[in-house]
Amino acid sequence: MKSGLLDDVDLKILRYLSEEGRMSFAALARKVKLSTPAVHRRVRALEERGVITGYSARLDLTSLGGGLQALVAVETAGSLDEIVHELEALPEVEACWSTAGTSDLLLRVRTGGPVGMERLLVRLRELVGVDRTRTTILLDTRFDRAADPRSLGQPDG
Repeated sequence: MKSGLLDDVDLKILRYLSEEGRMSFAALARKVKLSTPAVHRRVRALEERGVITGYSARLDLTSLGGGLQALVAVETAGSLDEIVHELEALPEVEACWSTAGTSDLLLRVRTGGPVGMERLLVRLRELVGVDRTRTTILLDTRFDRAADPRSLGQPDG
């Protein structure tokens, strides 16, 4: 395996694990046509390099009474690091991405309902350095696909 680059076998391993994170090494080995120990070594190497950052169950929180979900675009005038630090303390903020364009940050948030969403949006707007927010309420998930490594290409560099 070349340092820094992913070969076709690595990409296949990543694709299968992104589809089914609990797949056994033996099953994965059959799919990519390698021995189980070889697949185990490759997966461990991908973990050590930070390509695989963890494994988790994907939950349908709406079916568990998960309330209201939204995307919130945030325009800032302050220090992004300080604002992100404040956002990390808010349990309703599930994800935070820095962006290029009209917003500086994009948040995925979830609350129990409209009243909780309104309270959260007020708290977000009160954070030092936040100029404006724009919110899009998510009504229904039509599909939610795990990242397919084949669509990512090779890293720059």
